[in-house]
Amino acid sequence: MTPRDNTQPRARRAVLPALLALALLSGCGREPATHADPAPAVTAGQIQFPADSRQLEVLRSEAVGEGASASLQLPGRIVWDETRSSALRSPMPGQVSRIEAQPGQKVKAGQVIAWITSPEFGQAQAEGVRGQAELQQARRELERTRELHAAGVASGRELDEAEAHFAGSQADHARAAAFATAYGNGNRVDQRLPLRAPIDGVLVERRMSPGMNVGPDSEQPLAVIGDPDRLWLLLDIPESLAGRLQPGMQVRVPAADGSTLQATLQHVDDFVDSERRVVQARAELDNRNRSFKAGQYVRAQVALPGQGGVSLPDAAVLLIDGKQVVFVEEGKGHYARRAVQAEELGDGRLWVREGLPAGSRVVVEGGLLLQQLVDTAPATSTSGTGRAAP
Repeated sequence: MTPRDNTQPRARRAVLPALLALALLSGCGREPATHADPAPAVTAGQIQFPADSRQLEVLRSEAVGEGASASLQLPGRIVWDETRSSALRSPMPGQVSRIEAQPGQKVKAGQVIAWITSPEFGQAQAEGVRGQAELQQARRELERTRELHAAGVASGRELDEAEAHFAGSQADHARAAAFATAYGNGNRVDQRLPLRAPIDGVLVERRMSPGMNVGPDSEQPLAVIGDPDRLWLLLDIPESLAGRLQPGMQVRVPAADGSTLQATLQHVDDFVDSERRVVQARAELDNRNRSFKAGQYVRAQVALPGQGGVSLPDAAVLLIDGKQVVFVEEGKGHYARRAVQAEELGDGRLWVREGLPAGSRVVVEGGLLLQQLVDTAPATSTSGTGRAAP
């Protein structure tokens, strides 16, 4: 979200106190017109209210903060570490016939997680057995042809054909053997396809049940094997702030039990997600105390390096004719409009590099009223329409 988007909703919320102040000016209700507030003096973006003006009651100011102490509050989610996890899907269509492992169970690479009855796998098994028999037959035929060729009975052409047939049978058998090695249980014909764990780990998710129809095109994996001790934190960075985050920065993640886990940014993507308009960053979490769960949404805090400037609430910035402006309280009842260049910090705050010294107080409620006073002031008092920043 850009600073422009942040300021507009806040400005709209300032309409109610502004209307209240205008109502007081117009003498609404039963009070005599003689009790109306005297008009404030407006000169070139400077506004001076009388000391007893009731309009001051709808204005609230807040001191700006040190920009160097600002930090980003970013949405994030916890996911499995892709270098330590694996999602299992059935390589062939079939039906779950038996489940061999339960969620939370430690498994070893190659261990059977479930059995799937698959006619397609049974056909592949049959082809493997048939290929082995054909290879044996081709080998015997080649040996016999060689003996006949040595005795002068078989021609050279017959010998070449026997050798070619044997080579083809060898290739078919090698393919069947590779299939049996990849999927296992390939030396028999029983249509039972084993779903094996590809890595050591913990069966952290299981989304199948006996009798369930499965296939390689299933949207959800049948099981996930991972390491709950190590998780990834994925952060969504607004594209306007992507350049301010670098690998090596520290990230603080609050846990549900009140503790805070600290991690280090390991990677920041070099591209912007075209749909969500964010850049994704990744940190690795040490989760041996099980403070976080995969799939959990969190709010992470990233400390920014000192860059000077100040931070202020996004409610203080108004968007006027495409320009960002703030109203600074310079004394009792005295306000001045200033143009700024604000960038989003997250968590409802903006960062201004220059133009606002430390200790300044900016209007966070009633800014729309001040802008209306500038807009409606006589041209001779405001040096123009009042819409341009001073």
